[in-house]
Amino acid sequence: MQLIANTYILERLFLHEMRALYLGRFNPPHKGHIYAIEYILEQTDIDEVIILIGSGEKAYSLKNPFTGGERLEMVTAIVREHFNINLFYMTAIPDINRNTIWAANVIDLVPSFEVVFTNNPLVQQLFSNLGKKEVRKIPLNNREELSGKIIRENMKKGDNWRDSLPEIILPLIDQYKGVERIKTLSQTDEVT
Repeated sequence: MQLIANTYILERLFLHEMRALYLGRFNPPHKGHIYAIEYILEQTDIDEVIILIGSGEKAYSLKNPFTGGERLEMVTAIVREHFNINLFYMTAIPDINRNTIWAANVIDLVPSFEVVFTNNPLVQQLFSNLGKKEVRKIPLNNREELSGKIIRENMKKGDNWRDSLPEIILPLIDQYKGVERIKTLSQTDEVT
């Protein structure tokens, strides 16, 4: 039995067509992320995806209200609900705050991959400068609503945000007291 398990692990690590890296902060993960993952898996040359949660150490701020662990839990729930989880690797990494070596650091910390999927111009440039990975864009889908920044703002204001998130993570947002957290983070004792 152990030999079968080890063979499966080796096949996953070495016998793949092309593995893609998809990265974001996922604060929170939303339906646009599902669309992006579907798009990546529709590419005929991609057979596995690494989902990399950036700024994993950042939490309890308006830009990054959820912890890396919470985001990983939400992303994992989404993948289990919508996709074959055997096609994915998922992890969170901390920022190193040095853009010149950031892409090399990512390559050092995750399984091997050939393609990076991102719409972030800085990330595109950093991987392109490294010269070792192909960089591809993902078509944007309903960006006026499916944006973490807009969703967090709607949470803060009490506007509708639930329709932008996959149902599977709504109980997790409630469990983390995500809306209350964002509202608390938006308060200040500074004189305006």
